[in-house]
Amino acid sequence: MDHGKPVIAALISGLVLLAACAPDAGAREQAAERPNILIILADDLAYSDIAPYGGEIDTPSLSRLADNGITFSYFHTSPMCSPSRAMLLTGVAQHRTGYGSMAEFLSENQRGQPGYEGYLNDRVVTLAEILREEGYATYMTGKWHLGGQSNPAQRGFDRSFTLVQGAGSHFDDRGYADFMPTVTYLRDGEPAALPDDFYSSDFYTDEMIRYLDEGRESGEPFFGYLSFTAPHWPLHAPAETIAKYGDRYLEGWEALRSNRFAALQRIGMVPPDAVLAPSLDSVPDWESLTPEQQRYQARLMAVYAAMVDRLDQNVGRILDHLERTGELDNTIIIFTSDNGPEAIDFTTDPIFPPATDWVAENFDNSLDSLGSAESYPFYGRPWAQAGAAGHRYYKTFVAQGGIHSPLIISWPGRIDSGGRTRAFATLVDIAPTLLDMAGVARPGPRFAGRLIETMTGRSMLPYLTGEAEGIYPEWDGQGFELFGNEAFIAGDWKIMRLRRPAGSGEWALYNLARDPNELTDLSAAEPAIFARLMERHRAYLRDNGVILPPDDFNMFAAAGADGDDHQ
Repeated sequence: MDHGKPVIAALISGLVLLAACAPDAGAREQAAERPNILIILADDLAYSDIAPYGGEIDTPSLSRLADNGITFSYFHTSPMCSPSRAMLLTGVAQHRTGYGSMAEFLSENQRGQPGYEGYLNDRVVTLAEILREEGYATYMTGKWHLGGQSNPAQRGFDRSFTLVQGAGSHFDDRGYADFMPTVTYLRDGEPAALPDDFYSSDFYTDEMIRYLDEGRESGEPFFGYLSFTAPHWPLHAPAETIAKYGDRYLEGWEALRSNRFAALQRIGMVPPDAVLAPSLDSVPDWESLTPEQQRYQARLMAVYAAMVDRLDQNVGRILDHLERTGELDNTIIIFTSDNGPEAIDFTTDPIFPPATDWVAENFDNSLDSLGSAESYPFYGRPWAQAGAAGHRYYKTFVAQGGIHSPLIISWPGRIDSGGRTRAFATLVDIAPTLLDMAGVARPGPRFAGRLIETMTGRSMLPYLTGEAEGIYPEWDGQGFELFGNEAFIAGDWKIMRLRRPAGSGEWALYNLARDPNELTDLSAAEPAIFARLMERHRAYLRDNGVILPPDDFNMFAAAGADGDDHQ
């Protein structure tokens, strides 16, 4: 199939297209059958983990989803959790949502400023709020991480079971640092206890299926948001799933990285002449490890793979349930991740003592314990670099390894099945796309009596149905910024500046179609393109009220330890 434009499997009905193009109330009421909507979000999933992207982890359910939808090879997120989740739910650029930066790591010049509230502010409206007004039943299970000042029950969800914070044990409610010994779960906005047999991915799916069953008699279409906490640290999985991966990763992280890069080339997601980025100096050679260290690290990766496997099993449960209830063919399904793989390992990099000491004092990270409820292990930089599949860096960076994520969109009979596209898109494009698919008007400038931000994303629907050649016009694109690292992408071109010590602090220009791993700076060779993107980036900063932290900003030095800053 053509990389730039999907083939139409079937045309959208005239009424839905009419509603998408000019969706007034009358057109919405005439829609014969409004689609259900389900967003499935993974947490820190690496671009190359899953089978549709060449990964070796057992993920047949996601392959099934890809076979019945479109797989994006050029989709982008923010570099970290909360900004991405805010953009996904609102269609608004992160710097307007309250998450101009992570709430945990605000610099002093950002605190208290508009767009940097550290929680999902009232100037944005969520998909759940919009769709509930249009008669949708709205459900959420899983990770919230959009501030404790408001919860899903207050932001449009009829039913919800959610983790308020960004991380915690996958088997119970134990937290991640001395100031957060336990994490908070809410059911419909009220504190909730966990069952004795709790495992995050399984339970979130159980709850979502229960909500779907309970809502069927109403006859309302549903909007579901299944927000997994896997495979975010700590690395936890049921023993029987870990056992599937045994010694699979004893070849090491260099072999995994090379194999995944080759697989991406083989399936056409990476150019055949692209070059693997050099390994980071901080990643040791696998052969420099002792046999005991190799066994330990291989076990870590096996647990991580089991988390992804178990997530896929639960995706399969949802798909099977929708099929049994006759809803699958009328359900739009979005699958993506919030950012690239996580490299932080507080047990080997004691950069944040409140977490390092907490883990050491309360958990058993010995080889035989890894993956169990009594352990609290991390993925770590070497495996994160492998998961980034040839890209430089990983989560927290605006390099491709931090913001290049999988995206699968399925809408049986309405858009292409089994297709793949390299069209540029980002998380802010999801919300306007779903509203157009449902024939629902975008809100604004007021919603529920308050002034709100205009959606900054672009609808993908005209592209997905073959009505448009692309999602973004030439030279139009999106900006990215976190912790003072900056980028702007338009078409195949990207400008980027990484602060020291990760980068030189200077701007560079890359052609991502030829050089997806950002190895060759073309700013001198293509000065006109470089200048044009710099101009577009400056407009992005201005239009979105971006406040850059000081040059000497350090995210962990900025982190408080009082709990309130860690929502």
